[in-house]
Amino acid sequence: MPPRAVTPQPMQISSWQQAELNAARWMRHWGYTDATARPGGPDSGIDVRATGALGQVKYQAAQVGRPELQRFVGARPYGSTAQLIFFTGSDYAPTAVAYAQEWNIALFRYHLDGAMKPVNDAARRIHRSSASTVPITARNPETAELQTFWRRNWRVVAGVCLLMAPLGSIGDDKTYTGPLALDVLKFIGILLACWSLGTFLIAARFGIRVYLQIRPFRAAVVSRPETGPVTTMGRTRVPHPTHDRATAASTTQQDGLVAEAARLLRTGSKQHHVDKILRDRGVGFMDRGRILTEAKKLNKRS
Repeated sequence: MPPRAVTPQPMQISSWQQAELNAARWMRHWGYTDATARPGGPDSGIDVRATGALGQVKYQAAQVGRPELQRFVGARPYGSTAQLIFFTGSDYAPTAVAYAQEWNIALFRYHLDGAMKPVNDAARRIHRSSASTVPITARNPETAELQTFWRRNWRVVAGVCLLMAPLGSIGDDKTYTGPLALDVLKFIGILLACWSLGTFLIAARFGIRVYLQIRPFRAAVVSRPETGPVTTMGRTRVPHPTHDRATAASTTQQDGLVAEAARLLRTGSKQHHVDKILRDRGVGFMDRGRILTEAKKLNKRS
């Protein structure tokens, strides 16, 4: 549909000719830019003509009924698919509204100052996107660019302010009231809170996802019937081939370390010497404790 014109200015309606001219300018506003009314011309049942739309205007006090709309439909050229738009200064009978719904006729009621009010859904669809609701970005490119910039970068600005905020609190007598150790703890708490939130906002602006991952809960608990889930203890774990292979390899390596630790303990090595050997091999603290415990149990069984 062609670009819309500006919203029509108020126009005093005191005759049927003015009513038709007013309907034509509203149709041009709705996108039918060649809408033309010819008051005084031959009365063919069509008062306003445009490419893709036809309008009929009634300047009367009586309520518009179904017969007027039927005659309007009959006046449309054979095979035409133009949108039918009906205007009146009075009101519509319920039977007329029902008939308009059946034939997709847009019903409008105009006021004496020229303002238009949609009556049914077809009219509301036409009237909804008017020039008065065109976004500011379309009317003022400079304002649009400024708004777009702030919409895009407000997280960065807020994040930088949060990163700098702890420095501004230094020396605040209301925040740091002593003793010194408590003031240091307060500053560290403020620093961590502000920097965490600020970093999160800046990362979110640039599309960086921040994951908080805790080792015992690393595996996601989801259900995917097509993968053949195995249910244990009321939860469903999806088998992951790569993860399962890595787990199996890790278990085999740990069994080997347990056997080696058991052998060293049997040959007279002290526990702290075995612990140092495991630490040098990159084994974590919790894993070293578990390996030594299993090695002791293995020696007892043997």
